Amino acid sequence: MKNIDVSFITINYNSSDLTIKLVESIILKTTDLNFEIIVVDNSSNEEDFEKLFSSLNSINQVNIVKNRINSGFASGNMLGVNYASGKYYFFVNNDCILLNNSAKILKDFLEKNLNVGLATGKVLDENGNFSSSYKQFPHLIKQLFGNSIQRLVSKNKFPSNKIKLQENSKVEVVSGSCMFFDSEVFSKIGGFDTIFFLYCEEEDICKRVWDFKKEVYFVPQAEIFHKSGGSTQKSFKIEREFYISYYHLLDKHYSFLGKNLFKVALFIKLFFRIFKKKNGFKIFLAIMRGFSTKDSLRYEQIVK
Repeated sequence: MKNIDVSFITINYNSSDLTIKLVESIILKTTDLNFEIIVVDNSSNEEDFEKLFSSLNSINQVNIVKNRINSGFASGNMLGVNYASGKYYFFVNNDCILLNNSAKILKDFLEKNLNVGLATGKVLDENGNFSSSYKQFPHLIKQLFGNSIQRLVSKNKFPSNKIKLQENSKVEVVSGSCMFFDSEVFSKIGGFDTIFFLYCEEEDICKRVWDFKKEVYFVPQAEIFHKSGGSTQKSFKIEREFYISYYHLLDKHYSFLGKNLFKVALFIKLFFRIFKKKNGFKIFLAIMRGFSTKDSLRYEQIVK
């Protein structure tokens, strides 16, 4: 059995057309390395799974893993890891398309920079913008006093997503749509936190990479198109799921005082959105309930 350089891992959920296009782009653009593609089907409907299976099952590099329940982003990817044998893991959303030999570019970068545990490429949208490629971890000073004050007092001068970086750069958090890991680092920090069902997984795992004394980088030479919102339909429940995850992130990484100051600031923010946003009142009622994890979409899933 040949050694695998890179394991691509992606999740399909009732969006086989997108997944097929991603796989086609991987095969077309990826050269000069051995790779495998692991597609985790997160309990799609029968018609979508049949389309996925009939289109991809005959491709040697592709391994389709059928999940009997929609276990969300983190758990779905961790299921894929169980079937991965690469030296590097390339977690990529199924609504992405590789625009160049991204995996080789990122692999070469990590091999030359052993201090780096995680990297992303230039994640482009329909307008050629790449603001989603990287961002900052939620900072209390920024929340209370604004970005300029936070950057003034912060020891770590990480760029915000408003700055368009043109060269390899350290960043605090990378896009969850495109995460290229050293598999050893990924394993040692415990992989994705499966308590997150959707959202905030990238903030959490990037924080843990930094805490592990490894660095996170943006590598603009690697280019990936991301159809923003292409795999998730917007709704009240999806918006509420974000805040459920956000609360878990705060509880996990902040002190008692810090997380509660964050929550007070969010309470005030959502109060003033009651009549301005479509789901404003319903979201405000959800924060009154403390964005309880029992309201998570995780508990609406059915084992098939």
